[in-house]
Amino acid sequence: MGIDCAARAGRIQLATWAAGGRLSFRDGLRLNLYGEAASTLTPNRLGGEPARFLGMTWSGLRVVMALVALGVEVAAEWPVFGIMALALAAYYVPDWSQAADRFLSHSLARDLLGVELIALVVLIVIWTLQRLVRPGAIRHRVRRQWRVALAHVRRARWWVLFAGALLTAVSLAARALILPALAWGHPDAPPFSVMFFGSLALIHAPLVVPLPSGGGGIEVAFLSGFAGDFGAGQLTMLLLWRFYTTILLTILGMYLLVRTHGAKAAKELFTVGWFRRPRR
Repeated sequence: MGIDCAARAGRIQLATWAAGGRLSFRDGLRLNLYGEAASTLTPNRLGGEPARFLGMTWSGLRVVMALVALGVEVAAEWPVFGIMALALAAYYVPDWSQAADRFLSHSLARDLLGVELIALVVLIVIWTLQRLVRPGAIRHRVRRQWRVALAHVRRARWWVLFAGALLTAVSLAARALILPALAWGHPDAPPFSVMFFGSLALIHAPLVVPLPSGGGGIEVAFLSGFAGDFGAGQLTMLLLWRFYTTILLTILGMYLLVRTHGAKAAKELFTVGWFRRPRR
């Protein structure tokens, strides 16, 4: 977890330097915690980018400089996300039918009934969110990310983008390795590849699932053995994994945000994407 946080802080530092500004490592770490907390509590992680942007301006950067820095960072991130998606597809797609057969044969009827009930609840929540989430917020966010990134990627030096991509890869790998680290020494630990790729996929599921932190869906997938079967310790492993990959960073980010900038600023960030704008 420390490697993940340090890599992301270094990446935003580098992007800020490429934009012509300066950002301390402490400020980089702090604003990334803001973003983590806001991402966890908003649908499709919509609050993360505004939180990090405000964190940069609160650190003394000009608005334009903060936008340029985020554009450079996004330009370095997306190629790594594309490679990650290809790696996950190469790992899961070839034997998806065999994996489904193993899951269906391994699970009892009552387990499948529980999964169906939870899936029904998740669908109801998604239906509700479609009426609460600000219309077009997700599409607007993606378009804006690419527009800002493309506007500044041509101006950034190639080694800055390469270093940013490398730090992104380190960050993704470090967070995915939290699950194998928790299973270290477990007598019946699943294969390393199952834990690594399963964790990698579940960590990024909130990007496509319109639920804050992928609530419900990620837990169901984990308990169903998507990231490995830990036997009687499945629930304990889920709680530990969620604590180190999501809960702890969210608590730290909320605490720092409220303590430094007040509850009003936290409320503005944690409600990003949720409600329709009032009519004028």
